[in-house]
Amino acid sequence: MDQTLDKPAIETIDTAILLTSAGVFDAEGRTSLEKGPLTRVGGVTLFERTLMTLQRGGIAQVLILVGEEEQALRHLLKQDARIHMTIRWLPIREFPPLQPQTWKTVATGISGSCIVLGCQMVCTPLLIRRLQEKGQGGRAVVMVGKTCAGRGVPNPGVFIPPRGISQRLSQRVVFHDYKGISSSESCPQPDSMPAADLVVLPARLLGISGSWNIPSVSPLRLALEQAAAEETIHAILVEPSEYVDARGVCGLQSAECALLQSLQTVEGGLNGWVDRYFNRKVSGCLTRLFIRFRFTPNMITMLSLMIGLGSAGCFGWGSYQMGLLGALLFQLSVIVDCCDGEVARITFSESSFGQELDIMADNIVHIAIFAGIAWGSFVQGVWSASLLPLVFGGIAMAANGLSFWGVQRVRFLQAKPLRWSRIPEWAQTRLEWLLSKVANRDFSIVVMVCAIFSLLPWFLFLSAIGASLFAVILHWTLRRARLASV
Repeated sequence: MDQTLDKPAIETIDTAILLTSAGVFDAEGRTSLEKGPLTRVGGVTLFERTLMTLQRGGIAQVLILVGEEEQALRHLLKQDARIHMTIRWLPIREFPPLQPQTWKTVATGISGSCIVLGCQMVCTPLLIRRLQEKGQGGRAVVMVGKTCAGRGVPNPGVFIPPRGISQRLSQRVVFHDYKGISSSESCPQPDSMPAADLVVLPARLLGISGSWNIPSVSPLRLALEQAAAEETIHAILVEPSEYVDARGVCGLQSAECALLQSLQTVEGGLNGWVDRYFNRKVSGCLTRLFIRFRFTPNMITMLSLMIGLGSAGCFGWGSYQMGLLGALLFQLSVIVDCCDGEVARITFSESSFGQELDIMADNIVHIAIFAGIAWGSFVQGVWSASLLPLVFGGIAMAANGLSFWGVQRVRFLQAKPLRWSRIPEWAQTRLEWLLSKVANRDFSIVVMVCAIFSLLPWFLFLSAIGASLFAVILHWTLRRARLASV
């Protein structure tokens, strides 16, 4: 052990060890884990979700300690083209997790530190990056939090003095104080937070427990005790939106709720008031249904498009009742439109084609809505049977088309870092602000109010003015940005 202490620590952590048949601190294996790696959460198996999370967190190599489900997991990976990491399979019949020799063997193929985790939990790629950052310099890292233990299942990761360890080692049991870990703390209270099924360990400590030869005690726990004795361990307090243990009575439900909650955080800056407090509250329920019935994001986008076109047809009828129905359908289209992105992110099925399809569908619906309201108002003889509704409708449709063209130009510039960097900061800020307004769907509630009070023609009039001003400001800003970058 003394010789290994002098090994230099590698800063980059790009390797993970995944246990599919046991938890990190589980000495009994599958007997205490009722959620297997093939269990689905949010439409994706826990095994695939864990690998995708590691991949997006910057992990390039995964060593999998796998049990009897090896063939099923191998078949699953062959069908999933999204995973590009290097995978090495280590059957537990040859590499038992409770045998110190297993971890000595694994350590020989790792430089620096690695992440060790089970696949009975859900976490975010950002949390993986946090672990990589905190684990630099050869430090061990553990995580604690209220959602680190499955409800109804004792979490073996709670740091209490394990049975069978001598009094000398019991004093080294790892305890936490929310700021760090110290081997000198007193025994934690019954309400102390449990540890997550996710740790960072230097390779030199993976086989350290071999000299202790303590049966029925996880070698990983003993490695953490050694790190605590060396005062090279760090604790991270995690939030419920970052990590949820899927074990326990309500584990899967809690994990799905955490996934949906994380979407609210990611898209919070683009959500308007109606999106934040109504649309996304309803869309969460629909998203669960879409995932259950295996709807793809593109299928949901097309469904939103069809509902939106149906809404435009109702507006074109011209009557009060059909206008109210059109407003309701348009609101439903907006809600369903929230679901395609949610399903894509939860199931790791985002694609550039899907993003372009979503943007195109939104603009088709908006243009169709303007056309429907214009025709319905003209048929009903609004404004003394003049052609003004058709004129305003044409202006709104043309302005929407120009805005779409301008938005695509901005997105093209953002996709080219070198060109985007040449644009002045003030122009970048203004263009990003304009794009956030395009993503805002709060105007759907305005359509609803206007339909209720028979004010749809006036909505058309105001939309023609507002869309025209937006298009002018967008293209004027683009022109100034282009001239300033020359």
